[in-house]
Amino acid sequence: MNPIFNQIVSGLCWVVYGSFFEWYFHKFWMHYPRVPEEAFRGHTIVHHGLYKGDDSYFVPEGEHPEHILLKRYALPAIVLVHLPILMLVEKYVAAHTAIGGTIAMTLYFVIYEYMHWNMHVPRGHFVERFQWFQFLRDHHHLHHRYFQKNFCVLFPLADLVCGTLETKGSLQRRKLEREQAIAKGEPHTPTRNNSRGSKIRKRTQVVAVESASPISRSFEKFESRRKKKQAQNQDKWKHEREQFVLTNKRNIGK
Repeated sequence: MNPIFNQIVSGLCWVVYGSFFEWYFHKFWMHYPRVPEEAFRGHTIVHHGLYKGDDSYFVPEGEHPEHILLKRYALPAIVLVHLPILMLVEKYVAAHTAIGGTIAMTLYFVIYEYMHWNMHVPRGHFVERFQWFQFLRDHHHLHHRYFQKNFCVLFPLADLVCGTLETKGSLQRRKLEREQAIAKGEPHTPTRNNSRGSKIRKRTQVVAVESASPISRSFEKFESRRKKKQAQNQDKWKHEREQFVLTNKRNIGK
């Protein structure tokens, strides 16, 4: 076969695999305290602590975004972990596939980071005008409300296959079904409680973090920093507004 064709097919296969890898790692490492625990601490405790499923999901203008991108060693670590698989497939399954797989893996990671950043930091980037990006942003926003839904940030194929896909439409349909059942006097099965408060309580039970633990101290530290920055931004905005009003009064007086 044509080596270029092999590389292209390999890249597409690795993109599909990337969706399931993202889903699996996100669900079973970023939302559960397994080794390396830094993945859970950095994501569930810090990232979800700073960016909730409400207005805090978006970073306001003038505020410095924190803890959105993954660690710098994440991409090299992912490539190194998958390098033996790439080599084995290249040698025993299909030749001329390792380069395509490596390129696809790298692009998936880079685009993932870029999209995730823009989902939380809306600054009018060109991708924000597209409908598919709006869908992905809403998709991820719902994940910050329902921790066990929508694990894929970039390519939600795995969410669809694994039954964790949640959309505004599906939420609206279930709400309508419940209302119709109540109106008809029919018994209805209560839906699973996926509220943010319920998820936090469950996560607290799983982690069983004591008040003096490093994770708890880190969370308190970041919460304190976030509140302090919000107060500073409010003071800055108030001062700028007062200066603006004062300047206008002076100009009018002249």
